[in-house]
Amino acid sequence: MDDEFKSELGNRIKELRELHESSLEEVAEAADIHRTTLGKIERGEREPSLSIAMRIAEALDITITELTNPESFRTANREYVIEDADILEEVPFDSSAILNGVEEIYENLDTIDFALRRRGLDPLAEQFDEYAALSTVIGEFFASGVAGASDGLYRVNAGNFPDLISSGKQSGVPGIEVKMAMEDNQPKGHIAKPGMYVVVRYVLGGRDRSYERGERKDTPWVWEVRMGEMEKEQFNESDTEGDSGKTATFTADALWDFDCLYLDPELIPYTRSYYKKKNGDVLRSVMNQQQLS
Repeated sequence: MDDEFKSELGNRIKELRELHESSLEEVAEAADIHRTTLGKIERGEREPSLSIAMRIAEALDITITELTNPESFRTANREYVIEDADILEEVPFDSSAILNGVEEIYENLDTIDFALRRRGLDPLAEQFDEYAALSTVIGEFFASGVAGASDGLYRVNAGNFPDLISSGKQSGVPGIEVKMAMEDNQPKGHIAKPGMYVVVRYVLGGRDRSYERGERKDTPWVWEVRMGEMEKEQFNESDTEGDSGKTATFTADALWDFDCLYLDPELIPYTRSYYKKKNGDVLRSVMNQQQLS
């Protein structure tokens, strides 16, 4: 952890402790660390381990994200959720599960990035040679978040199709495959498999949530989540040189036919006019919700 970050984190902890109206001793006791240790952390003289930072955050009744990255607003905004999407009638969970999936992405990525940053390393998004590997990790976080908010009806089917399967608690629970895609790309796999899919598309912006089309930075931000049913003929299948074997890519029309469940209007990687043509009703709904809040 570099000295500047240690100092920033220490100041942040002290500021939150005082805002919490707690003494050094009270927070140290709640975090199960010695008061002198907490004092050194607040003065930037000592770097906290990830486990200690998480205990301090818990003692202050905040998340590790709020403690280590207060200015990035890493949260899945409820205003971005489309609660009345028709597809939700076909699954045994509501829009809160989608929100929880996005929040799980942010919480896990921020925790990992904190651990990397304290070692002077680049964030997770810059650790991979291929973005496909990053997408896989993000997709696993999302699936875990949805399962965690499904009242025990789903479990993660790690490494198998589909990604979310019934826990056996209730009959008639449909399997759901999670697909990731960057920016305005279409999701793809190796085989055209019919079934229900949820597609999470994200951009790489700055820690401060800044984003410009055509630029990639180091922080994944979910800009859209869509869900629907796919038939085999709705995939474009290919086996051409340059592909990693056979590929089955969603057709653009198939993805646009999916119901939109989450939309961050400030991070859309399309031109605003084009997206209005394709998803104007949802965009207007989200924008109106923001104005009302």
